[in-house]
Amino acid sequence: MRRTPSFLMFLTIASVLAPAVALAQPPVVSEPTSTAKFSGATTGSGRGFGVGVVALFDPSNHTVPNLLATWGDSGGRFHVDGIFGFDHTDTTTLDFGARGWYHVHAASSADLSAGLGLALVTWKNGLPGTATPPAGSRQWDFEMDIGAQMRVFVVPNVALLVGLGLGLYIPDTGSSTVRLSGNIMNSVGLAYYFL
Repeated sequence: MRRTPSFLMFLTIASVLAPAVALAQPPVVSEPTSTAKFSGATTGSGRGFGVGVVALFDPSNHTVPNLLATWGDSGGRFHVDGIFGFDHTDTTTLDFGARGWYHVHAASSADLSAGLGLALVTWKNGLPGTATPPAGSRQWDFEMDIGAQMRVFVVPNVALLVGLGLGLYIPDTGSSTVRLSGNIMNSVGLAYYFL
C-alpha cells in the first residue's frame, strides 16, 4: 500500500517539473533554406581573381591570342576582364583592353552576362591584310564593343568562355566603322579562378 502513494507522488512531481525543465532549454530554430537569385554565386563560381587565355576573332578572320586576367565580385553580380594580346604574322599587333560584365542570369554551373568592352590596338608596319605594309609605320586604333558572354563552369573554379558582340572601330587614320563583329567581344577562352 505504501508503494502506490510514493509512485503517485513521483508522477505528480515529474509532471509539474517536466514543463519547467523544457522551458529552461533554449529553443532550437532551424535555418530556412533559400536559393539566391544568382545561384552561381552561392557555389563560389566566378568569385575572386582568375587568369586564363582568350582568342579574339576580328572581321578579317584574324585570330589574336590574348592573356586574360579576370575578377568577380563576392556577390556574384558582375565580373571584369583585362586582356593583353601580342601577335606577329604579317604585321605586329598589340592590344590592351578591358571588359565589364553584368550577370543577367546565373545557374549553379553557368552564367549569362551583358557587357561593354574597350580596347586600344596598335599595328606596327601597317594594317592587317595589306600586302606590302609601309615600313616603320604605326597605327593606334580604338575599339568599343557591346555584347554578351556565357561562362560554363566545368568545375567550380574553371570556366569556358564564349562571347559575341557588336563593335565600333575607330582608327587613327580614316573613318570610323561599325561592324557586326566586335573584336574584343567575339571570343572563346578558358579561365582558372583562385577560390
